[in-house]
Amino acid sequence: MFDSMIQQAQGVALKGLGRRELAGVVDGAGRLIAALVSLQTRCAVEIEALGDGGVDSKTVLREAGRMSNRAAGSVAKTAAGLAEMPRTAESLAAGNITAEHAAAAVAAAGKTSPEKADEDLLRLAETSSVDVFAQQSRRWANRNQKDDGAGAHEALRRARSFKDWVNDEGMGVLVAELDPTSYQQVRKAINAEYDRLWREDGGRDGRPDDLRTPTQRRCDAFVSVVTNSGSRGPASPRMQLTAVVDIERLQSDNPSAAAEIIDGEALPQAVLERLGCASTITGVIFSGKGEPIWVGRDHRHATSAQVKAIMARDRHCTGCAAGPERCEIHHIVPWQHGGSTNIDEMCLACPSCHHNIHDRGYIVVKTDTGYKIINPNNPLPDYSGP
Repeated sequence: MFDSMIQQAQGVALKGLGRRELAGVVDGAGRLIAALVSLQTRCAVEIEALGDGGVDSKTVLREAGRMSNRAAGSVAKTAAGLAEMPRTAESLAAGNITAEHAAAAVAAAGKTSPEKADEDLLRLAETSSVDVFAQQSRRWANRNQKDDGAGAHEALRRARSFKDWVNDEGMGVLVAELDPTSYQQVRKAINAEYDRLWREDGGRDGRPDDLRTPTQRRCDAFVSVVTNSGSRGPASPRMQLTAVVDIERLQSDNPSAAAEIIDGEALPQAVLERLGCASTITGVIFSGKGEPIWVGRDHRHATSAQVKAIMARDRHCTGCAAGPERCEIHHIVPWQHGGSTNIDEMCLACPSCHHNIHDRGYIVVKTDTGYKIINPNNPLPDYSGP
C-alpha cells in the first residue's frame, strides 16, 4: 500500500500547472501528510498499550520511522494526549488538521483537561493556520487552567539550565533553557540590539545583509547584550516585554483574572508583582467585544501609547502570527486615502504580510476574534471562538 502511495506521489505531474492548481496539490499533500502522521500516532498509542515489555513508542518512531529523537518524542507525547481527545484524533486522521495543530491542542489540554480542550479547540484548529492556533490555544489554556499558572511556572523555573562547550571546529556553543518569562526578556533584549545593529548596517535605505547575514547579526546582538551591561536598544514598544493583565488581577482583587505575556504564556501573581516593581503600566480600555473605547490622536504615525494598545489587542501579526517585535503598524485605510491614525483603524502586520497588502491585493477584515489579513481569493473559513 505505501509503495503504491509513494509511486503515485512521485507520478504527480507539476509542469504546466498554474498557481491555483499547484496550491491545490500542496493542500492535498498536506492532508495526506496529516493522515499519515495520524497513522503513526495511532501506532504509537497501540505500541504503548501492548504491555509486552518491548521498546517504547518513541524508540520505534525514531528507529522504524527514521525520526530525530526530538521529533519522535513529540509524536509520542502527542499520541499519549490524543488517546484522551477522540474528536481531535479523528480530525487529524481525516486530514482536517495537521500534526502541529494536534500537538498544540495536546499542550493546551495538559494545562486544563483533555475533555475541555477536545470540545473547545477543535473547530478553531480546523479553521486556523498553525501559528494562529498555537497563539489562540495558549491564550485559551491560560484562561481555563485551574490556577494562575504558578505551578507550571515553578516547574519550568526548576528545569532552567545553561551549558557551554567548544566543539570540534573550535566554535563556542552556548545552550540555555529558560522559563517563558526569562526567555521573553532575553529575546526582547537581543531583538532590540539586533534592530540597532541592522540600522547601523544601513537598515531599510541600504543593504545591511551585505555586511553580515541576519544570523550573524543576531549572534553579534547576543554578544553585545551579554558583554555590555550598559547597552540600550531602541525604545520602541515592540522591542519591550509586554504583558496584558486584567485590572482585577493587577489590583489583586481577583486571582483568577487573566495575566499573560502577549506571546501567550500565563504570568503567576508572584512573577507579575516582581515585574511590576520595575515596569511601566499603561492603561488600555476595551469594550466587551475587544473594541477600544477611545480612539487615538489624528496624526500620521502611531504614538507609543497607541502602539502598546494595538499590541495588547492584536498580540501578533494579524496575517501570519509573527511576534509583535517584527511587526509594523498598518493603516487599514491608507493615510493618503483619508485613513486616520486611530487604534480601531490600524493593526499589526509583519513586513511580509504588509507587502502582501500593498502589493499583492491582500486585505484586512474584521472578524469576531479581531482583525485578520487574508487573501481575498483564498480566505480561510471564519471562526468565532475563544
